[in-house]
Amino acid sequence: MSTVLPREEAVETIFSKILASPEASGRLSGVFYDHIDDDHRLTDNDRDHFLQVLFHAYQNGDISALLLELCGRSMFDLLREAYLIPKKFHGKAGENPVLLTDATGELLPGEKVSAREYAKFKETYEHHECAPRSALYLADGYDLVRTYTEGLNITEEKDNRKRGVLALYALPDTCKLGLTEAQAYAVVWDAFQKIQEEAPRAMVYYGQETGLKKENPDKPYDEIGILLPIHEFEKKMLQHLDEIDGIVLACREKMMEKAGNDSLQL
Repeated sequence: MSTVLPREEAVETIFSKILASPEASGRLSGVFYDHIDDDHRLTDNDRDHFLQVLFHAYQNGDISALLLELCGRSMFDLLREAYLIPKKFHGKAGENPVLLTDATGELLPGEKVSAREYAKFKETYEHHECAPRSALYLADGYDLVRTYTEGLNITEEKDNRKRGVLALYALPDTCKLGLTEAQAYAVVWDAFQKIQEEAPRAMVYYGQETGLKKENPDKPYDEIGILLPIHEFEKKMLQHLDEIDGIVLACREKMMEKAGNDSLQL
């Protein structure tokens, strides 16, 4: 029987990094215990459903199935909530984050934003000099909340919308290097932690092979996106973007040293 969510492969490296960091281990433990304390613990009124999930988890080694029942989070949901790995990026046309502007800074058809939010974005767009192979967008970022519906079926809903400036960068294709998504997270571990130190409330996204160039569609590339919510960062938006540029470019350079200078056209 399959797991209720796709199982992440080759997780040893990222788990080892978390275990080696007392701060990271403490954050993950704190998030987990916050969800199962008396005020937040989920209680399934359907005892048969609870037992179905419990037995499935035991028979299939599916820890995420049990965690979803107990606290409404999968294993990797907890890692993301503890700011230990990026959120999953599904491409520029994906559902999280949702891009509200195009690469030229113009609002996409049908999108409505407040005059103040758009003015702040345009100010940032016009004054920030983007690094090579990067772009700025106005975007909405979300937390994803999963719940059981019937049996072992799961529904996913967006929650806690944050509107901000998304800096999106191209990175070498880690799939071509034979890396899984979890292994790619380990590659950008140091950069991700530095971004969190520089901008603690930033939302960070990572996507494998989500980038495509029209003139070369057979050579996809990875992307990392950092969304700075306007409400939290509007006073020092440009300063944070400059710092993040430096962090991501240093990470990109290290990745290109391993993948080869021809792994990403700059």
